[in-house]
Amino acid sequence: MARYKCILSYDGTNYMGFQIQEDNPTIEFEIKKAIKKMLNLEVKIYASGRTDRYVHAINQVFHFDIALNVSPMGIKKGLNSFLPKDIHIKNVEIVGEEFHSRFSVKEKEYRYYINVGEYNPLTINYAPNITYLNYDLMKDAIKLFEGTHDFKGFASASIDPRKDTNKTIYKAECNKRGDYLEFIFVGNGFLKYQIRRMMGLLIDIGRGFEKKEKILDVLERKDPSISHKVADGCGLYLYDVRY
Repeated sequence: MARYKCILSYDGTNYMGFQIQEDNPTIEFEIKKAIKKMLNLEVKIYASGRTDRYVHAINQVFHFDIALNVSPMGIKKGLNSFLPKDIHIKNVEIVGEEFHSRFSVKEKEYRYYINVGEYNPLTINYAPNITYLNYDLMKDAIKLFEGTHDFKGFASASIDPRKDTNKTIYKAECNKRGDYLEFIFVGNGFLKYQIRRMMGLLIDIGRGFEKKEKILDVLERKDPSISHKVADGCGLYLYDVRY
């Protein structure tokens, strides 16, 4: 039995997220369908984590096990020949059985992009257009997310109550990239909707609707109902997964 670690990128515009859902297009469904066509096998795949509806990935990771002798390059070329053009396998390697795409993760990096310039129909599915944001306020406020906190207030309201909501964010920063603002979050893991809820509040801070102290209030009260809107998924990218 061989374990294959795969790194892939995808455009999430046409998908309802990574995880398989009944009657909805998902990244996982397309991958499993491609494996079935290539190897004539029903294979269970294990991803580093799930991405939400419309969220993109630069370096998502998954693994699967098969009792066949196929080269990593053969897996890469074969899967890419069956996958749609908005999903691409970037690298494949054989790893030991101690490796697990989800449980072996040390760090994840997400990035969020906002177009603060002229509306651009060519990029609207990849960065929401939000103008009149105060960059300095957002750059200052985002630092409050760094460190180890209970992020329950920034998670999905439907999160499993048994789930550990304490997470560590090693880096949170905001940068100007021409007409775009880039937000970088590096942590040991993230909860469902966590980054999108954090971005929703940061956007309101940038608009002057909230003060940065609201971040501390949400962290302290641990109530998702006060953490404001969930920012658009189209601006979020799973940028890297580190082991």
